[in-house]
Amino acid sequence: MFKAKHVKPDAIKLSALAGAIALATAITGPTPAYPSPEAQLQMLVDREEIGQVIVNYGLAFDMQDWVLHRSVFTDEIEMDFSASIGDGLVTMQADDWVSAVQPFFANLEGTQHIAMPLIIEIDGDEAYVRSLLNASHHLPNTCGGAVQTMVGYYDNWLVRTEHGWKIRKMIQHITWNEGNWYVFEKAAGISQ
Repeated sequence: MFKAKHVKPDAIKLSALAGAIALATAITGPTPAYPSPEAQLQMLVDREEIGQVIVNYGLAFDMQDWVLHRSVFTDEIEMDFSASIGDGLVTMQADDWVSAVQPFFANLEGTQHIAMPLIIEIDGDEAYVRSLLNASHHLPNTCGGAVQTMVGYYDNWLVRTEHGWKIRKMIQHITWNEGNWYVFEKAAGISQ
């Protein structure tokens, strides 16, 4: 039987560990360099700015602040609200979108939109954000309860512009509706 002579057990362990590390590096490649402090800071600033755009999107509805609402979009946008109302993905001018949503909110006595980013993926000057959709619409009426609520999420695509991050595309996904759908239809002008 062959016995290793003059090799200490610790040396064997270190040799095995070095071999395992070499094998792992060969399989997975070298460990990527950690981002510089400047790059980390820029990522945090971008995430904060993007998050504020998402919050402002919903807050502007509740405040009926149409200047704020317009400020979250690029000049040309793609919108898909077929989950609630609409015909699928539509390309339009952001000014036209803002003008189109104003009457809906003017017809309601109040709203509350809870908008927050759930996922933020940044790739250079572009970003993808999945954000929470929780929108309550309030309108006393004679056809049932005064509140209609939508719950779901938005898929948002943003771009960095000279004026900050802006939404260029948004797709609405509704998981469920609760309350009196008549409130939504009445505000949209679908029902009398």
